[in-house]
Amino acid sequence: MKISLRASVTLIALAGGAHIAEAQTGSAADPSANQTAAGASASNEQEGDIVVTGIRQSLARAAEIKRQSTAVVDSIVAEDIGKLPDLTTASALQRVPGVQVVVGGNNEIVGARIRGLDDIITTLNGREIFTGVGRGFSFQDLPAEALAGVDVYKSNSAERLEGGVAGGVNMRLRRALDFKELTIAGSARATYLQEAGSKNTLNPAVSLLVANRWDAGEGEIAAMASVSYQRNKYARPVAWNDWTRATSAGPAGSPPDLHAPTGFAAAIEFGKYERPQANFSLEWAPDTDTKIYVEGLFAGYRGNVYQARPTFRAFTGTSFEATVGDTCEDFAVGPDGYYSGNVRSPTNPTGTGTIRQLCNATGYTARNLEYYTATVANKARTDIYVIATGFNKQIGALSWNTDISYETSTNRNDSFRVDIGKRIAELVQVRDNNHEVQATMPGNPMNDPAGLAFANGMTEDINRSRGTLWSVMSDAKYDFDAGLLDYVQAGVRVARRKAGFEQYLGGPPAPGGSFVTPLTAAGLPSDILSQAPGVPQMNDGASFLQIDPRYLTQEAIKRQLRTLYGISPDTPAYDPTRDYDAQEKSYAGFLQAGYEFSLSDAISVDGMVGARLTRTDRDIAGSGRVTDPATGTSRVVLVNRSTSDTDLLPNASARIQFGGGLQARFNYSKTLSRPSFGQLNPGLSYVVSYVSTIQNSGSGGNPDLRPQKADSFDASLEYYFGRSNYVSVVGFYRDITDRIINGTEVRTIDGLQYVISTPRNLGSAKIKGVEVGGQLFFDFLPEGLDGAGVIGNFTVIDSEVTTPGDRLQGLPLLGVSKYNYNVGLIYEKYGISARMIYTYRSKYFDGDITNGLSLRPVSLPVGLNGIRAAGRLDFGLNYDVTPNITVSLAGTNITGQKTRNFESREDFVREVRNDDTTYSLGVRFNF
Repeated sequence: MKISLRASVTLIALAGGAHIAEAQTGSAADPSANQTAAGASASNEQEGDIVVTGIRQSLARAAEIKRQSTAVVDSIVAEDIGKLPDLTTASALQRVPGVQVVVGGNNEIVGARIRGLDDIITTLNGREIFTGVGRGFSFQDLPAEALAGVDVYKSNSAERLEGGVAGGVNMRLRRALDFKELTIAGSARATYLQEAGSKNTLNPAVSLLVANRWDAGEGEIAAMASVSYQRNKYARPVAWNDWTRATSAGPAGSPPDLHAPTGFAAAIEFGKYERPQANFSLEWAPDTDTKIYVEGLFAGYRGNVYQARPTFRAFTGTSFEATVGDTCEDFAVGPDGYYSGNVRSPTNPTGTGTIRQLCNATGYTARNLEYYTATVANKARTDIYVIATGFNKQIGALSWNTDISYETSTNRNDSFRVDIGKRIAELVQVRDNNHEVQATMPGNPMNDPAGLAFANGMTEDINRSRGTLWSVMSDAKYDFDAGLLDYVQAGVRVARRKAGFEQYLGGPPAPGGSFVTPLTAAGLPSDILSQAPGVPQMNDGASFLQIDPRYLTQEAIKRQLRTLYGISPDTPAYDPTRDYDAQEKSYAGFLQAGYEFSLSDAISVDGMVGARLTRTDRDIAGSGRVTDPATGTSRVVLVNRSTSDTDLLPNASARIQFGGGLQARFNYSKTLSRPSFGQLNPGLSYVVSYVSTIQNSGSGGNPDLRPQKADSFDASLEYYFGRSNYVSVVGFYRDITDRIINGTEVRTIDGLQYVISTPRNLGSAKIKGVEVGGQLFFDFLPEGLDGAGVIGNFTVIDSEVTTPGDRLQGLPLLGVSKYNYNVGLIYEKYGISARMIYTYRSKYFDGDITNGLSLRPVSLPVGLNGIRAAGRLDFGLNYDVTPNITVSLAGTNITGQKTRNFESREDFVREVRNDDTTYSLGVRFNF
């Protein structure tokens, strides 16, 4: 389709900026409000028609948003109704320069880190949105079909909501007045997941949108409704080494001076999940200067997820033989063969640990060892509802926006676990096979029901969380006709957030002890066992027996098992030491001024200066268990804490336009991220392990946590040329204080040792880097080849913990990859719209500090969980059968890339996760 330059201006205004429904997100905050010609060059000097279809149209709009925004913004724009360039929101985000993602347990791309940091404020049409009681939002819970676009803010300004040290992500739904006439659009897609294979049907995803507008006598009324549904059946195999231990703690006759994993484990997560979604928009424009709206959203998640987790305790065998590697180092070893933080020395003569030189075991064979399979059945449900109303009013040079919104987000999880096992004759394990874990059990005894007995304990995890948010936002902006001052903008926001969480987690040991009560003596149904899908790294993918997880979702079977394990058959009550309730009131006001002036006929400068003042009042109540040292008895004590924070967040920006499409940008902003309610929970809870090789553990919050803050600086040089081409270079620097991380420490409670995980303020950290990105379409090539183009971006990040004396000082921030990039090929012509993109992320350290049992060389100051570098290749192919109907084919991770973990150093192989490959076939229509 071809349209004139003037028509494209109108189209982009309607699609992105004509409806600024969100208060406090006027033109300075909503980049799409500033769009001009989607496919235009860097100036209006480009003559002729502009092709604005498919992927190129999407990229052209995104480039124009980036160019016109006063903030540092990268955007993703849906190329058609119900069609972001990727199948999911999180998948689309990974294409943005500097955004890093991970693969979740159900093989979806999840999470998002902006320049390595996950402290992100997520908004929907400018309003804060969250999942459950958290601060963040699970992007995968909002299907891509629902979105018109996504904007990733890497710098902040006063009118944007506070709450993201890393930046912010604004997801944009379509509005009713975006459509000039009756519109009916929809899509249907079927996806094949390779790991799930032929055992499951194709997974459907459908969407439908209907919109229209009418003459109301006084202005126009428009209505839009959109629904979508997707279902996925999947399988995710994982294999890993257990914690590293000195072999001197192994069976009699074990090699004395080696280190090896205490065992091998695997897991297969499988099941299905569904995501229903609906949203609507009603708008009334009584005149050209007024819009009144009501809009709402429902997003849901329904999951029935099963796990089979076979575990092999190599050190419980009667013999242990190991293959000696060629790397020998000093380790701090305790009497139990695990890591010791209490090494004997002249300054610590009572220490129980010693420094010993140990060599690596590249593989081992354990005989007559304990094995068990844990079967877990989990049922989860999430429901998010958002309703909002407000108006936009233009009175001459004054614009006034007001928005009132309410969100409720509930999350429910019910998980039931039972372990069965026995002794098996032999385990042969190879520790490092192409940086993977491999193990075989000759004869596959896990698939033989003979001798199976109940092992370890039965565990239930039942939790409920609910979060609500009332918010009122109002802002006004006055535009000046001429002079240095371009506009003045001011606004306020008042919000009230409530969060409640309750949980039971625990259960009794196996009846009579581990491996004592035979499975056949339990009186369970005769078909209680079923075949679990195999794991490629275990017995070459052979299946094995597990408790049929479908039975573990039935209340009658649960009652029977509780009785067998010697507890009440009724569903256990919530544990008060795990519950908390929080109330938070936040107040914010901002003042901001825009300016512009010319330095010459070709060079102009514009920007803004502002500040946002925020105050947060918070009350949180939790429980802890206190032990009386005299009697040894414990009791639950309610703990209440109240805190208040007041912060001033200034910002300033300048954009210099040199003419000819060349511009530079400079931004400064102070940002903050508030701790989550779970992190602030003053209670402490812990669990006794019934497995000798697994330590007792617990977790607690820290009500004294301070908000993380950062001084953020960005500078860019950007060049826009041709019809939709650009190249940009961005340098950034973040000076972070009070960074929050999870740490672990060993505590003694009632005579038992527990490794307690608790959050703390890290102190200071710095992060800096460079982003290079661009896109180029080869319009100058001969007919046929002129539909090709390339896109790409590359980010290098240097991060460092700078807190003096901290054990992490000098190390990179957790979760930050030094390098990540995207490179892609695009072709669009003759009704074909295609792209292929490779996304790469270098290694990084993630998760909690592994300050527990696992051995590590003394040369490593801390133990960290690492993720090896990896890349994924995805493609998408669309063909316009008619101007109104498009068929599509897409594939993700088509090279079969896996996620591989390590402990602190890459030669300490820890885990391999088999990431799935998917193929989708779909059709879209728009009438």
